[in-house]
Amino acid sequence: MDKAPKFKYVPEASSDVGANCPIKIMEGKYNGIVYRYGKISLKETENEEINVTMEIDVLKAPDNFDQQQEDFTNAVGQIFTQIVEEGIEQEPVDLEDDVHRD
Repeated sequence: MDKAPKFKYVPEASSDVGANCPIKIMEGKYNGIVYRYGKISLKETENEEINVTMEIDVLKAPDNFDQQQEDFTNAVGQIFTQIVEEGIEQEPVDLEDDVHRD
């Protein structure tokens, strides 16, 4: 898989309280496009691979932008993968420390 384009979170781009934080692509062909992830579904295939389906809500893009372009869906998929991988790499939380026993 190719490297994800640089991106940043732009919470000020959302007017919805509690909505997923919008993301702005900061380089490459889709520089300046702001979007957020909607519903994300994971489904295991017969080959034990994971198919990911995601809804993308484009908040800011050129007028003639087609979000169905394969390059764009690949780019937002790469960003999603990077976000998940970075989340996995964070320090694990030991839930046993938070359990209260009477």
